[in-house]
Amino acid sequence: MTDDIDIQILAELAEIFTGKTGKQIVYSIAEKKLVGDDKLSSILGMNENEVRRILWKLSDHTIVTTRKEVDSESGWISYYWYLPTSQAKGLLYNIINDLTQKLEKRLEYERNNVFYWCGGKNCPRYTFDESTEFLFKCPICGKPLKPFDNSELIAALTWITGKLKKASSLLLEGKS
Repeated sequence: MTDDIDIQILAELAEIFTGKTGKQIVYSIAEKKLVGDDKLSSILGMNENEVRRILWKLSDHTIVTTRKEVDSESGWISYYWYLPTSQAKGLLYNIINDLTQKLEKRLEYERNNVFYWCGGKNCPRYTFDESTEFLFKCPICGKPLKPFDNSELIAALTWITGKLKKASSLLLEGKS
């Protein structure tokens, strides 16, 4: 049961990083337990180089792991892929924590600054210091810069960081 959850975690992460094909690759590896990239490409009906490219990208994110074997006679190198299911929850925990830290920095930035905006669709917001440099006139469209209320963004960032912290603590407690 736990293995199924770990495989699902790895498959969902694979889809985030490499799309549906990455998810298919993870489920194919889960079925075979240990499989070569040539066999995977055959199973999926895909170009071997494309499968390898995705496998290495998944490997960069520790979603799949490889075992390298060298044929002693020919010197041919073969890679066999498997899932590090015991690390799935830890991997998810680290991703959640990295995201939480980035969002908390953004939240701090939003709380610590006053913003001005002209209301233009393609114009950015500016901090107070930037706005004074521009004499409260948008450098892109020339319209006056007016105070921008970022309280909804602050509320959303506060809400999502709270949810992520809760998910992180549930993973630590093993209640995934």
